[in-house]
Amino acid sequence: MDYKNILVLIDKDENKKLSELSKELIGKAREMADVLSEEVITLAIGNDMKEVAQDAIYYGADKSIYVNDKLLENYTTIPYTRVLDEIIEKYEPQAVLIGANADGRDLGGRICARRNIGLVADCSDIELTEDKKDIKWVRPTFDGKLFSDIRISSYPKIGTVASGVFRINKKDENRAGELIEEKVEIPESDILTIVKEFIKSPKEDKSLSDCDIIVSGGMGIGEKDNWHLIEELASAVHGLVGATKPVCDMGWVPVEEQIGSTGVRVAPKLYIAVGISGAIQHIAGIKKSDLIVAINNDPEAPIFKHAHYGLVGDLFEIVPMLTEKLKEIEN
Repeated sequence: MDYKNILVLIDKDENKKLSELSKELIGKAREMADVLSEEVITLAIGNDMKEVAQDAIYYGADKSIYVNDKLLENYTTIPYTRVLDEIIEKYEPQAVLIGANADGRDLGGRICARRNIGLVADCSDIELTEDKKDIKWVRPTFDGKLFSDIRISSYPKIGTVASGVFRINKKDENRAGELIEEKVEIPESDILTIVKEFIKSPKEDKSLSDCDIIVSGGMGIGEKDNWHLIEELASAVHGLVGATKPVCDMGWVPVEEQIGSTGVRVAPKLYIAVGISGAIQHIAGIKKSDLIVAINNDPEAPIFKHAHYGLVGDLFEIVPMLTEKLKEIEN
């Protein structure tokens, strides 16, 4: 096979529009394809995906494929794997980029198992080598303390990529591209799961990925019984609560609140880091914040190298005082 071009698996958000993660992946694929003088091909799997596929062209795709089928309305592993497998077989891309969300992680592993090829999961960056003949797949290792440069020897080279990593190209509705509808037959034997209903989480309307203010706590908080300090400060600034990986691993807070390269990547207007030392994987998740304020009793803590403002002192004194002062100002 003559593998060339970059294939990006795209999806839609809850508003049935091209998702932000899809736009990011298209942007990175466009950057790489321009260097290689190749094309960006996108693939939208689902039902009523034509508009999403068209938007992909506006954001940088040369060819945008969509596969519509009522059986593909909701993600299920085997039917989606069949579609992706057939598209790979037909278009022979040298690389496939898949978003590292719940569905993408599942699909990435399944398609690589089916084709007996390699996969790099949860990448935090992708780069071409200096000779432009290979791809560096960069991902955090050792709980985010190091980043590994991984190479894939099989084709196509497939990686799942976290959100908040790449810039999004400006939408250009005058941009021309080829919109292609492909038909893939889904046999009845593939339908092992039927989605009957979605039940929304009772959590707050805003998520960490799109809120303006976040207060995060680290292991400096000491123990779970002290976590109320983080929650009270977050309430005082009308923000959401975040946490480091060790805090989530301890079970003090839900894993959904984990911020970092192996959790949620955030870009708030204000990020307050309380008792957080500043591990590489955590910094990778907050580096797009407009303003970072760090509170830590260790003046040598790595977090201060990335913070715009730092308070060196006992968080058990600073945080209650800060919370109280904010409440006074509001009243």
